[in-house]
Amino acid sequence: MREIDKLALAAFLHDIGKFRQRAGFNDLSDYELGFLNKYKYVHAGHTAKALSEIGLDEIVELAASHHKTGLSGDELIIQKADRLASMLDRKESLEELQKDDFIKIAIETPFSFVYLTTPPKKYYYPLQKFENKIKISESKRINNQEEYEKLYKEFVEEFRNLNLKFNCVEDFLKVKSIYEKYATFIPASSYKTYPDVSLYDHSLSTAAIGVAIKKGDGENFSLIQGDFTSIQNFIFSKFGESNKFLAKILRAKSLFVNIATELIALRIVKELDLSVFNIVMNAGGKFTILAHKLTKEDEEKLKKIKEWVNKEFEKINYLQTKFIIKSIPFQKDSFKLGEFNKVFKDLAYEFEEEKLLFKPQKNVFENYIEEAKNGICEICGIVPLEDNEEKVCKYCKKFKEIGEKLPKAKYISFDLDDLLSIEINGQGAIKFYLDDYPLKRVANYVPIFSDKDDLRKYESIKEKDIEFKKGGIKSFYHIAQDGLKIENDELIGKNYLAILKADIDNLGEIFIRGFRKESTFSRILYLSRMIDYFFTNELMDFIKEKSIYTVFAGGDDLFLIGHYEDIVKTYEWIIKNFKSYTKNKDFHLSSAIHFTKPNIPLNLMSEFAEEDLEKAKNIDEKDAVTIFGISLKNDEFLEILELREFFEELFNDLNKLDAGVGALYKIYEFIDMQEHLNENILVNARWKYLLRYMIEKNFEIKKNDEKSEIKKRVKEKFFKISNLIEEKGEKLKIPLNLFLYSIRK
Repeated sequence: MREIDKLALAAFLHDIGKFRQRAGFNDLSDYELGFLNKYKYVHAGHTAKALSEIGLDEIVELAASHHKTGLSGDELIIQKADRLASMLDRKESLEELQKDDFIKIAIETPFSFVYLTTPPKKYYYPLQKFENKIKISESKRINNQEEYEKLYKEFVEEFRNLNLKFNCVEDFLKVKSIYEKYATFIPASSYKTYPDVSLYDHSLSTAAIGVAIKKGDGENFSLIQGDFTSIQNFIFSKFGESNKFLAKILRAKSLFVNIATELIALRIVKELDLSVFNIVMNAGGKFTILAHKLTKEDEEKLKKIKEWVNKEFEKINYLQTKFIIKSIPFQKDSFKLGEFNKVFKDLAYEFEEEKLLFKPQKNVFENYIEEAKNGICEICGIVPLEDNEEKVCKYCKKFKEIGEKLPKAKYISFDLDDLLSIEINGQGAIKFYLDDYPLKRVANYVPIFSDKDDLRKYESIKEKDIEFKKGGIKSFYHIAQDGLKIENDELIGKNYLAILKADIDNLGEIFIRGFRKESTFSRILYLSRMIDYFFTNELMDFIKEKSIYTVFAGGDDLFLIGHYEDIVKTYEWIIKNFKSYTKNKDFHLSSAIHFTKPNIPLNLMSEFAEEDLEKAKNIDEKDAVTIFGISLKNDEFLEILELREFFEELFNDLNKLDAGVGALYKIYEFIDMQEHLNENILVNARWKYLLRYMIEKNFEIKKNDEKSEIKKRVKEKFFKISNLIEEKGEKLKIPLNLFLYSIRK
C-alpha cells in the first residue's frame, strides 16, 4: 500500500468501532493491547478489534489511535482530520440522554434540517442497508442492539469475502462502496450531539481531510470541481438525420457521461497523488474533490488534464461538448459549523464564470472540409467518415458496440489515460462493477425484449434493421408500440413516445442557503448522496418493468423517454414518492412531458421538451409540469389525472346509448370558447348554451324510456363538465386527451 493510501484507509475506517460497539460486543477487557490504556475511548478499542476481524491488521494502530495524546506523524494527522470533520461541525443536543440512547437513536434524514422557508418536521432513518427502498420513521429511538449485531456480522463476512489486496484502485473503491452500503444509516455521533451526519459521510470527510493535511500545511485546502457542459449536445445528435442504432448509442453515451466523470476524477487524484477517498461527490455528470491548497506544480498538472479532456472531445464531437474543471482555495476555519456553504457558494460562482470564459484550443477546424470528403456520420452528424460504407463514424460505432453489450454486462473496464478505453467485461486497468459493490450508482435502464412481449404489436414496424431479439435493446419504435393494447386482433391506443424532462427546483439555493447556520462539509455530502439515490436507485427500481428508456438520471437532472402512458404514470409516481422521500415542502421538481412520434430526431424532441420545462419553471414557486403545452402545479396535475376515470365512465355510458365518441370531441370546442371568452365575448359566451342544447337534444328522456337511467347519468356528467370547464379551463384537455388516446384504434 502507498503511504498516502494507508493513511486514507485508516482515516476512512477510524470510527468503524462505533459500528462494532453498538452491536453489543463486550470482549474488549480481554483484548491483548488493553484498550483503555492504549486507545483511551471504548469505540477506539472496538476499531482495533474490528479492523483485525476484517483482515486489516496493517492499519490497526494508525486508525485506532485518534483519541490518544502525544501523537505525531500520520496518527496526529488522522486525529486533526477527525476533529475538523466532527468536533467543529457537531451541534450539541439539548435533550436529556439515557445511557443506552447512543444505540437506540436513529440518524436524522438530511431533509429534516434543510429548508428555505419553514423548518420541516423531524424524520429518521431506521438502521438498514443502503439499498432498495429506504425506510423512514417519525421515531428517533428506533434502533436496537440486535439489529446492529446482525448488520455488523453481515458486513464482516462480506468484507472478508472481497479478498482485497490493496494493490489497485478498484480495491479502495470497493471499500468505499461496501462501507457506504452498511454505514450510511449509522449516526456518526448520537451521544450529546444531534444524530444528523452518517458514519459513512463523517468517515469520507475524515479521509479526504486527512490526505489533504498530509499533502499540504493543514491550514489551507481547496475544492476541485469538474462538470460536463452541454451534455445534451453530446448525448443527442445535433445535425444527424438517422435514428438508426439510436437506442444503443444513446444508452452508451449516457453511461459514458457517468464513467468519464469518474475516470477524470480518478485521473486527477492520481496526478495530484491523492486518494480515491478525496473524491467526495460524484453525481449527475459532476464531481467534487477535496484537496490541499494546490501548488503551482499541481495547477500545471490540472491544466494538462483539462487540455487532455477537451482534446478528446475535439475528436469525439468537435467541442460540441466541453468539460470544465475549476478549483478554489479555502481555509481550515471553513470546516466550522455553518461556514462550509460559503465555500460551495464561491465555487458555484467561480465555476459559472469558468464556463463563460472557456476558450477552446481551436476555434476553426481548418482541415474539416478536406477530412469530410467522404461525408459525415449520419448518427452524430459531426465527425467525418473514414469509411463511407456504413456511414457511421468510429466513435458512434464504438458507442453502438458498448450499447449492444451493456444488457449482459457484469462490469465495465477502462484505463485512466484514454477516455474512450471503455470496454464491456474487458481487461482495462480499472473495473467498474455494475452489481456487486458498485463503484458508482448509474441510472442506465433500458427496455429489452423478453418472452412476455406480444410480437403482434411490432408487426406494423417496417424498419427492416429493427428486429426482435430476446435480450436485445428495444428501439424507440418498439417502445412506442409497447403501450398499445390488443382487442379483437386490433391495436388500441396511440403509438406515441413522451419525453419526461425534469430537475429539482432551487437546488443550488438549498445547498447555499438551506443549511442556515448549520452547514458542514459532512452534511452537504450526506444531502447530495440522498438526493442522487432517489433517482439512481428508487426511481430505477420503479421503472424497470416499464417501457421507459433512461437517457439521464442523477444529481438533480432527469431525462426519460418511453411510451406516453408509462411516462405519465412514472411522473405521477415521482411527484408522490419524492414528496414522501424528502418529507420537506422545499424539495420539488419542475418538469415537462412532451409527446412525439418515434421517427422525430431526438435532438428536436429534446429542444421541444426544454422549451416546455422553461414554461413550467415560470409558474410562481415552480413545482409544476407542462404537458400538451399546458402548465400547471404538480398537485393540480395529480388531481386532474383522476378525471381520466370520469371520462371513461362517460364513454361507456355513451356507448350504451350508441352515441359514439363525437360528444367527447365537442368538449374541446367548448373549452376553447371559454379560453377565448374575452377575445369575442358575443360568440364565445354561447358555449354554455350550446353545451346544454347538445345535452337536451341528444339525451332527451322520454316516457317509459328503457335507457332513462343511463341518459340521466350522462346528463349529470355533462353538467359536471360544464362546471369543470369554468374551473379548469384548458387543463381539462389533459385527462381528456389521455383518455381519447387510449381508445384510438
